[in-house]
Amino acid sequence: MSTSSNVLRPLGMLEKLYPARQLLNVYHSVIITATYENPLKLEDDFLCTTLRAALPGLLRRHPPLCCYVEGGETATPWFARLDTVEVRDILQFEDLERGRNLAEKLEELHDQPWPVGPNPLWKLVVIKELPTNSDTKVESAFHIALVFHHVIGDGLSGIAFHQSLLHELESMDQKNQEPQQVPDIIRTPIFTSLIEPIEKLIALPLSWMFLTKQVVKEYAPQWLIGAPSTVWAGLPHKTLHELSFHSRVRLVSIRAEDLQFLVEASRGHDVSLTSLLTASIASVLANKLPSASGFQGLTPYTLRRVTGTSTAEMVNQSTGFEIPYAAETLNRIRKASDVTERLDSLWATARYTHTQMRRELDKCPKDNLVGLLPYVINHVDYYKKKFGKAREATWEVSNLGVFKASPGSSSKTWNLHSMIFTQGAQPLGSAFTVDCVSVQGKSLTLAITWQDRVVEEDLVDAVAQGFMNLPRLLQ
Repeated sequence: MSTSSNVLRPLGMLEKLYPARQLLNVYHSVIITATYENPLKLEDDFLCTTLRAALPGLLRRHPPLCCYVEGGETATPWFARLDTVEVRDILQFEDLERGRNLAEKLEELHDQPWPVGPNPLWKLVVIKELPTNSDTKVESAFHIALVFHHVIGDGLSGIAFHQSLLHELESMDQKNQEPQQVPDIIRTPIFTSLIEPIEKLIALPLSWMFLTKQVVKEYAPQWLIGAPSTVWAGLPHKTLHELSFHSRVRLVSIRAEDLQFLVEASRGHDVSLTSLLTASIASVLANKLPSASGFQGLTPYTLRRVTGTSTAEMVNQSTGFEIPYAAETLNRIRKASDVTERLDSLWATARYTHTQMRRELDKCPKDNLVGLLPYVINHVDYYKKKFGKAREATWEVSNLGVFKASPGSSSKTWNLHSMIFTQGAQPLGSAFTVDCVSVQGKSLTLAITWQDRVVEEDLVDAVAQGFMNLPRLLQ
């Protein structure tokens, strides 16, 4: 148990959503997992000492690592600083048994809720594969999973953290000396401050047309707005008594050379890679679900470019918007009878997706979904009333882009080889999520996550296969 001290600041309107989700047990964590390589093949004890030595610098660099949420059950929760942090709470080692894959370990981590009270809202889990009985050598590669509460950071925060961790490791390497011994209890910096919430940094104006549309969607009775949505989105939102919280993770890796090809092909058609990946999902689902008459895609993005917040900081400034895929789009996909027609429909869907994204980004921060949050009076009730209703989104595609080492990085012993971004089960979210991240010059990892039984596993396999087939389909 860590100890708490002073109040830092009240939670902002976006941040208030996450304690409510925690109270309802419907969203646990974001995980950014990086695979590190060290040719020295560090033994467990020395690796533990090295990572412990990096912790004080990480706590100084990223203030959200020093705080927790107080009053999460009230209408006015706040961030408070932890006086101390126990190493055992934030640094853990787990073995990956032979025959098990990393996705299964990530499922376990996502299913672990956060304790209430003055405890860190993050931890590092070092995952090493156990050698077989006939192979006793120490592996040069291991995984470090940053598991954190969404209230202290978004996906880009995970990238920022790993950049800082790599910097700490490189700094120790350059000094060419034994890692500093760190006590079991670390005192946090007394002068800790957090970045102001979004509403303190920018205005979020709403037009009457946008506001009216959202109010009607949220509160108007069904007899007034007509027939219910025909969007296919898996099983409806169910309480945890009806459907247990169990995260499922499916990982897909796109080789560096194939990734470069996909990026260049996307540029050649004036679309983004995210638009192409989204079009692939729509194409797969349209053919796998011939009776579906519509899909709804959710696309998160960051507000950092309008708030002026550096991507090197840990903070949650995420937002998103929805893109509808109507029967006309789905029928065009289904009518494709050969490779040429399939490609034409794929690129047409990608262009449509890209156009919708550009419109959203061009008007940002006007008519933004985050701007509606002042109208949410009780955040727990806001989520509770979703139980039993159809999901609003078929999928979510979140692309963090490319991890790049910090400028001046020149370590000869530390190398970050690959990265994975996952979100786990979302009982009150989309039917499934596709999270994307790559490492500069290396592979792209796509993580498909969903709540067990919300979608059929063969459907997820088809989406994954669609991603793997893209390079060959476009050549």
